[in-house]
Amino acid sequence: MTRPSLFRICLALGLLVAGCTPSTSEWTPAEAPKAPRVDYVRLQHEAVFKPASPDFANGEASSLTSFLSEAGVTAEDHVYFEAASDDQLSLSRIGRLAKVMERQGVGAQTLPPAAGLAPDRVRVVVERYVVTPPNCPNWTGPAVGDHANQTSSNFGCSDATNFSLMVADPRDLVIGRTPDPAQGDAALAAATRYREGRVKSPSGQGASTTYVQQQTSGGGGGGGGGGSAETGQ
Repeated sequence: MTRPSLFRICLALGLLVAGCTPSTSEWTPAEAPKAPRVDYVRLQHEAVFKPASPDFANGEASSLTSFLSEAGVTAEDHVYFEAASDDQLSLSRIGRLAKVMERQGVGAQTLPPAAGLAPDRVRVVVERYVVTPPNCPNWTGPAVGDHANQTSSNFGCSDATNFSLMVADPRDLVIGRTPDPAQGDAALAAATRYREGRVKSPSGQGASTTYVQQQTSGGGGGGGGGGSAETGQ
């Protein structure tokens, strides 16, 4: 057999084997990620005030209202005020902005003064995290013929989507919160009553009492037992 003929035979066998290779061997679970995506969003608006006055400039009240409305600011957002470093009326102007936020049901905090901010302006900063569910359903992987015994490409999609839609504050997925001190009043009260000899006795009401009544009255027959059980409950 000549060398060109051997080469043609090997090439034909290689193409045949490649054609028989299942498509699942080319797919990996990494092609179907199920984790929700969390993005950080920062919105800004510079509130304009009258020179040497804590009052809004003409048209600023409506401009600020439009900004809050278009941004969809809610109580879950983190809102900050940032005044100019040389603003002598910063406290009064921030107080004016705080009242506007209070009417919207939104709290705000004050950032350190900013250098380079234009005179008679206070920057309103809105920070939020936005969660985006994964692209579901996901059928990128073959539904049949999986000789690698991998999970379906759609496996876990519903859980990840539901989790994304239910999370109250997407920021918790990135940073989390510092838990408050545990409330131990009930446990402390029980320990105090034990030390002082004022332990509360069980009330005697519950499933165990009903069960005893049923067993006691069960000897009178099925009908009588049923009647006693209803009376005991």
